[in-house]
Amino acid sequence: MPEIASACRNPECEVATTGKCALNHELLDSCEEYGEAEADLDFGDEEVHDDRVEEEALTRLRSSDLLRPEQLWPLQKMVPTTTVALVGDFRAGKTTLISALYASFRKGPLAGFRFRSSHTLTAFARRHHDALLLSKRNSPVTLRTSRQDGLGFFHLCLRNDASGDHNLLIADRSGETYADARSDTSLIGELVELKLADRVCFLLDSARIVDVEQRHSYKRVFKQQIHAFLDNGALSSSTVLEMVTTKLDKLSPQIEGRDLIKELDDFETATLAEFSDVSLTARRVCALPRANYGVGVVGLDEMLKSWLAPRAREYPGLIAAREPVRQLDRVFEYWSEA
Repeated sequence: MPEIASACRNPECEVATTGKCALNHELLDSCEEYGEAEADLDFGDEEVHDDRVEEEALTRLRSSDLLRPEQLWPLQKMVPTTTVALVGDFRAGKTTLISALYASFRKGPLAGFRFRSSHTLTAFARRHHDALLLSKRNSPVTLRTSRQDGLGFFHLCLRNDASGDHNLLIADRSGETYADARSDTSLIGELVELKLADRVCFLLDSARIVDVEQRHSYKRVFKQQIHAFLDNGALSSSTVLEMVTTKLDKLSPQIEGRDLIKELDDFETATLAEFSDVSLTARRVCALPRANYGVGVVGLDEMLKSWLAPRAREYPGLIAAREPVRQLDRVFEYWSEA
């Protein structure tokens, strides 16, 4: 009866040979010595707890916050992207413009494009919150980007029935950083978004154009910003440059005898003439009317169309080697003969 012998822990018990319990228990199951201790039981191979296995089993969710420059490549190697950099001093309207695009797609299609997805929905919602009634503010605002936030990118995947999906990346950086780079050109090399951008939009703040005390100095530094980037090689030759006038609700037709619309017309014309060699274009938008609600939201649809308009891509030409020794290097000759 090997099963019984292995089941008793008392070494003096002869239940294995006699079949009788040493403690005179008629029922072996009632003997406290009968049965193996839990420590003696073999439960098989013990499961080793591996944090790496548990981590792989988890489903990782995106934070949906701003994309950092090092996070762009995984997206760009999967889908074609269009990158836009918004350049302007603090409170020029960069964050407001971005929030207005997000708000428009929350309501429905814009300029023939429908919202499909975004890697940065949380970042959009944070920027847009203060423009909502839920923020309990007296008037709609958007908090400006802080210098400490560094460089980030908003992402929108938009679908057009005729041209398919378009992935739009919008660079977001504080206006103070651009102001510093304008005065200290050694900092321009750190503005990596300028080299990445397919389009660079210089934001012209209508509120400062109206202000008597700062309008002249502001017009001067606005053009200095463009010159600083061009003169220091910050912009690619294929980058589209655009002057975007924001806050149109600040421009009344007449104020204190001044024709503000004409003043803006004259400045835009002079600026376009000054930068005619780089094909600078101009447009006007109003993303969040506060000074004059009657103006409404202006220009977002046309701006988005221009951003996502198809562009001819320039690819480097391949030049065949002269009298190559290796047969592999003569592949261009074979192709031309075929």
